[in-house]
Amino acid sequence: MENKSKKRSGSFVNCVAIDRNDNNRQSILPHIHENRLELFYVCSGNGQYMVDNRYYPIGEGDIVICNQGVLHGEEPEQVRQIRSYSVALTGVQVEGLPPNCLIAAGEYPVVSCGQLAAQVGETMRLLYLLSADTDNLGAVCSSLAEAMLNLTDALLCSRVQQRENDGSQIPSVLAHRVRRFLDSHHREPITLRMVAEQLRVSEYYLAHVFKQEFGVPPMQYVMKRRIGEAQGILMHTETPIAEIADTLGFSSICHFNAMFKKYTGTPPGRFRQSFRQSMTHTEENKNP
Repeated sequence: MENKSKKRSGSFVNCVAIDRNDNNRQSILPHIHENRLELFYVCSGNGQYMVDNRYYPIGEGDIVICNQGVLHGEEPEQVRQIRSYSVALTGVQVEGLPPNCLIAAGEYPVVSCGQLAAQVGETMRLLYLLSADTDNLGAVCSSLAEAMLNLTDALLCSRVQQRENDGSQIPSVLAHRVRRFLDSHHREPITLRMVAEQLRVSEYYLAHVFKQEFGVPPMQYVMKRRIGEAQGILMHTETPIAEIADTLGFSSICHFNAMFKKYTGTPPGRFRQSFRQSMTHTEENKNP
């Protein structure tokens, strides 16, 4: 990567900690942030993390850069051994890049902290603890978050170009057309036949090309998008479950409940309750 002068700024949004036990009940499936940059830091463990439909190996001391508008997330069975912190910033502007983006599209999104891993982990932990009182400590949180942003950028600029391209092939134009269509219509009650008719290809060929490119059948991709979005709504809003099911294109609340449990291991109501209990427990630990 060519080093170039960059102008950065950013405001702290939040910081989340996820330990091994949390992962078992609330792993976050692929999702998109429309107005923020996320830095996902691995405190311990190893696994894989998906960014823009490609999986990358991650381990202790790694930072995963998740630009605004880029699909990212985790597979529950692959990340249960990981402890992590995730810090989100908004208002980030790097010269030559879209808002809230730290790397160019297609650039390798994982950077290792190397010998700084322990210090970065402590900084993330401090940021997480301070974020419990943003009313009084918001400015401190923003300063620490921006320090993490600048450190990540410095690591990007200094790392040796040691990454290989994983033997990746030239992306299939059709597969990416399909993905763009699915991303635009994943909330609608679409079927494989509808997608194939829209793009004027056979269902078999469409499914084959898509899975070859992205490693997952197209309708399973749609379902993971829906479930990932549902998780965010359940965690951060009071929206009734029936309304979530309808909004995300499920045929019924029973279908939504069944699919949610299939992909996360728990029904949506219990997922919301478990998340709130874990947040309450976290707040109690912060304020003994």
